[in-house]
Amino acid sequence: MKMKKIFLVLSAIISVVSCNLEKENEVIHQIDDQGVVIATPYIWKTSLHQGNPASNSFVKFPVVYNDNVVIPTTNGDNIYLSFLNTLDGKILWRWNDVFEESERIYVPWHVQYNNLLTFQSGVRSYCINLDNGLTYWKFRRDQSFDSRINSLGMYYITTASITNSDGYNEFIAFKGDIHTGHITEFLTANFTYEHPDCVRAVCFVTSVPNNKNLLIVTYAENLPDWITQSYFGLYNAESKEWIWDKILIAPPKRYSGLYYAPKIHDNKIYAEIENSIVCHDLTTGKQLWKRDFTNDFTFTGFIIEDGRLIANNEDLFAVCLDTETGNELWRVRTAGTSGKMSYLNGIVYFVGGSVPRLFAIEASTGKIVWRIDAALLGEGYGARFITNAVYVLPAKDSQPAKVIALSGLYAYCFEAYR
Repeated sequence: MKMKKIFLVLSAIISVVSCNLEKENEVIHQIDDQGVVIATPYIWKTSLHQGNPASNSFVKFPVVYNDNVVIPTTNGDNIYLSFLNTLDGKILWRWNDVFEESERIYVPWHVQYNNLLTFQSGVRSYCINLDNGLTYWKFRRDQSFDSRINSLGMYYITTASITNSDGYNEFIAFKGDIHTGHITEFLTANFTYEHPDCVRAVCFVTSVPNNKNLLIVTYAENLPDWITQSYFGLYNAESKEWIWDKILIAPPKRYSGLYYAPKIHDNKIYAEIENSIVCHDLTTGKQLWKRDFTNDFTFTGFIIEDGRLIANNEDLFAVCLDTETGNELWRVRTAGTSGKMSYLNGIVYFVGGSVPRLFAIEASTGKIVWRIDAALLGEGYGARFITNAVYVLPAKDSQPAKVIALSGLYAYCFEAYR
């Protein structure tokens, strides 16, 4: 009887301690004096590291497959891409089949075609089967290719330098087969060759929606003193003819150029170039409007949703433009050097760089509804969200809509703002 009493007392103590720990670790919903949510309970959190967080890899754009996500993790000295179950945060598989043991797995751009994920890192090309986390193919190339790849159906497009038949050096587009990894020369631009020693480069090749044969080609050619002139051209891949080309995107400028591929929406072409956002007519190439800003959009780029173009500028403000007119609809102070934007149900999500918090902004009004601080989620002082991709998943079956963002230590899954 005495032993039974002791057991009951110990059980009660353990129960109280456990309850207190749960209360200590419980995140309280908090709102700042401006009415913005700065902390909110999460559905789950998963540790990203079993080792040194400083050796972590990076994924810039969200990779979502079968409602699960690819995120960067570490384990000891090993660096991985890990596939997370978004129901509970459990890791389903991990991949680190890289050529160099010390190689950082850096995925600034990728192409996803069904269950295959492809990315480029210098001379190294990789393709992963998302069903099982196994390497589908990998190649160490004879030359370096641009990591800024984009999709062209079952192919991916990248660029690299060649010496053409006239002896000129130029960057042209290469087409890679996602199923085999085989890569071939694909397309060059109508360069003027007015200045023989200048740099000439195809930058991006973007397919026109609903017409796989029409391609928007973005290319650039230098004038003396590194003054760069950037152009659009519309190319018919079937007839191998230019429908129009040499449409100047912006006035020539020193070290100017596009960092992201243009977006095509409602028969218009949109692009960011240096401190400007431009809109061109797809049919003619004619520039419809151009808006100038105090700084550039290199880190965040822009998204187009619901007739709005939303971008985060390095001047620490997010802006929203009407896609038809370019008129500014709203402007709100956020952060600079931020991660890419994701959109779900009227809300834009991203992680600030200079202000390392998880932002959520109403796309229609510019109202900031979240500015979540990782330090208030139980990590303590100095914790911060990092500018990896932010993943958004719509509601499905009995599961709520979700937002997944990464701090330096954890992946957090929140119920999306509503």
